[in-house]
Amino acid sequence: MALTDLMTAAVERVHVGARQGPQQERSRVKMNRLLAATFDILVEGGPSAVTTTAVAARAGVSTGWLYRYFDSREALLEQVLVEGLRDLDRRLDEIDFDLAGSNWRTKAAQGIDAHIAFFGELVWFRQVWFSSEFSGRMIQANRIHDNELAAYLASTITEVRSDAPDVPLSVMTTFFIGMLDKGVDLAYRDDPLRGNTAILSEMKRSSIDYLATFLAEPGSST
Repeated sequence: MALTDLMTAAVERVHVGARQGPQQERSRVKMNRLLAATFDILVEGGPSAVTTTAVAARAGVSTGWLYRYFDSREALLEQVLVEGLRDLDRRLDEIDFDLAGSNWRTKAAQGIDAHIAFFGELVWFRQVWFSSEFSGRMIQANRIHDNELAAYLASTITEVRSDAPDVPLSVMTTFFIGMLDKGVDLAYRDDPLRGNTAILSEMKRSSIDYLATFLAEPGSST
């Protein structure tokens, strides 16, 4: 499975976000405007400022057209989560993120840096992620996405320490992804605008050290 396909399972199982995607090019252009308008409103006023009327007016589409694809403002906000996580997956795919080989440490560091950059750059995503609007189907979809990412990473592992703890690799990678999620939560709880860089650095250090408990490195005994 390609990293860019990870959200497919979540969308199909939870039916989160848009009820369907636009098929015609003209409608795809409108959808892009609609999402861009949603992102802008989130940055300017947060989730409470997002209403179907405000988004439709900002995007230059009718509310009737919006409701063709979204059941409610909640579904529109869910689509923000979907678009954000797809953006993250594209970033991870671009750096060929995996844990294969004995140079896994470099790859892990690049993947963690991609997570940090993603949260730092996408203000509109943070506005939903750290809000009370992040609930229900969003939580379910994110859990499925995390599980899919953890399963993918476990499947790429090729070098394991001979003295590694007797823990399934899928459990180890699930815990690793959880460390990243919690580290980001702590960093932005402490500094909502920029993220606490000390906490983000500790997240990176400690999560890589955790992986080193399981994964072999050059010169180590396997």
